[in-house]
Amino acid sequence: MTAATTAPSTAADTPAISFSTEPSRYRHWRLEIDAPVATLTLNVDPHGGLIPGYELKMNSYDLGVDIELYDAVQRLRFEHPEVKAVVVTGGMDRMFCAGANIRMLAQSPHPWKVNFCKFTNETRNGIEDASECSGQTYIAALNGTAAGGGYELALACDRIVLVDDGSSAVSLPEVPLLGVLPGTGGLTRVVEKRKVRKDRADAFATKSEGVRGDTAVEWGLIDETVAPAQFEARVRGLAEQAAERSSRPAGARGITLTALPREVASDAIVYRYVRAALDRAGRRVDIVVSAPDSAPPPDAAGVMAQGEDYYPMALTRELDDLILHLRTNENELGTWVFRVVGRPDMVREYDRQLRDLADHWFVNEVIHYYKRTLKRLDVTSRSMFAVIEPGSAYLGFLLELALASD
Repeated sequence: MTAATTAPSTAADTPAISFSTEPSRYRHWRLEIDAPVATLTLNVDPHGGLIPGYELKMNSYDLGVDIELYDAVQRLRFEHPEVKAVVVTGGMDRMFCAGANIRMLAQSPHPWKVNFCKFTNETRNGIEDASECSGQTYIAALNGTAAGGGYELALACDRIVLVDDGSSAVSLPEVPLLGVLPGTGGLTRVVEKRKVRKDRADAFATKSEGVRGDTAVEWGLIDETVAPAQFEARVRGLAEQAAERSSRPAGARGITLTALPREVASDAIVYRYVRAALDRAGRRVDIVVSAPDSAPPPDAAGVMAQGEDYYPMALTRELDDLILHLRTNENELGTWVFRVVGRPDMVREYDRQLRDLADHWFVNEVIHYYKRTLKRLDVTSRSMFAVIEPGSAYLGFLLELALASD
């Protein structure tokens, strides 16, 4: 990740934020694999903020923390098919996560806050999608208090276990302390996902101290509370039980996600299949997607041999990275114009293969990754146009780019 001197509003006057990272570069998360269970431990470096000017106390987070979490979730889906359950826990005593860092939010301009909340919620949506579509059950092992965005992260998991130490609680204190609503799906998940009674949800959202112990279980805010001495064993047991129910394939080997090649200039961003021309005077981006120029591999073995270079996978990674880059670093470019060029017959062949091999674990992951990228496009606050003209290759899954446009 590239440090910046202030929360960026345009790429013209501040260094760009990169969404590319990998586990050896993590400063805030530790990923451990003990198949079929993986453990993600949040231990935020207080001095590891993405932008100077604040300290990440009490396991609070900023965009850099969530960039690492997003990367870890992606790697668990694509690189580790052997992982069938994921435990999310904290590395600080009596504190799981205090939520989004208040000082970071206070010094950030409004567009930064909006994009920060969008990306944070999209990452939590990705966790839920992994549970629903990939057979990876996420368990929140709250070893201490989970407040605000920390509890929202727990809500994205399938099961929430809270340590019963007499002080640890769950809370959404944004309303009583800040006069704002929880920004990344807290109330929605409390009521619609966990089915907490609305009167209890209203009371919960006004209690800055939160709810703990048996009351949190009774209200449905957590699934169970466990004494400290039994906490680790209980969480491991739940993870192993979830792994036994998983649809993840036995004996499958994952692919390797390497750094995404791209060239960035002042007026262009170029990938293998995607290129963007930045017209700053016109406040516009012209995005050209190139269709594949050759047929897909003949079978699932050929698809796996290509791995991250498999066209639908490579294209999706490029689109995902471009959307995040433009959304975060290029706020002044308000109009995005899409074109898809190349051979429609090759697009048709890939589209057919995605349908025919949809039951294969890797192809399934690619399909859902493309779906999540389109959803990211849907909530991007820009005016989007798809230009369909002679020579266009809007067909099959690439037609979805036009349907996602305004």
